[in-house]
Amino acid sequence: MLLDRYLPIYHYHEKHSIDVRAPRDAVYRAIREVKYGDIPVLRLLFGIRMLPAWLAGKVKTGASDGDEPFIKRVIRHGFMLLEEAEGQELVVGVVGPFWRPIRNEPLRLDSAQAFIDYDSPRHAKAVMNFQVREQSNGTMTVFTETRIQTEDRAARLKFGLYWLLISPGSALIRRALLRAIKTNAEKERVVYGSQT
Repeated sequence: MLLDRYLPIYHYHEKHSIDVRAPRDAVYRAIREVKYGDIPVLRLLFGIRMLPAWLAGKVKTGASDGDEPFIKRVIRHGFMLLEEAEGQELVVGVVGPFWRPIRNEPLRLDSAQAFIDYDSPRHAKAVMNFQVREQSNGTMTVFTETRIQTEDRAARLKFGLYWLLISPGSALIRRALLRAIKTNAEKERVVYGSQT
């Protein structure tokens, strides 16, 4: 699993999966193309997350682009694409002081190796993947795992309190993402199958 290259040791994590009845290429395309607007809960939860910064005047208001793919959106907002095995797995990562209500912007690192090497006690490192595995019955299972590592005990405590607050919403987002991926991939299969 590519994820292990970037964060083999971690302090917090969550893992979710869903079975999809569609070809691997359709499933992987759905992962890459699932749109921000396909997951309504994202707007609500991201809006809540940004509220302190918005109240402090640190972020601009404006309509978000619901047609933007989720992966492109998270990369635009500070994640980086660490590695991708086409049709199998992609991994994104981010470094920052996530637990702060304001001044929590992610660091901009210039390479996957810089992400691996980064070890400041003031920040946490987080990775998230999407992986496709074929089951014996031909069904594809999509897995997503999120891992977070903190180098410093004080940062770990701060992040732990933050994780208690946000982990239910984080799980809700991941499950909603997986459902949207399943819907989009299976819809593509039906459309393609009706044309043959």
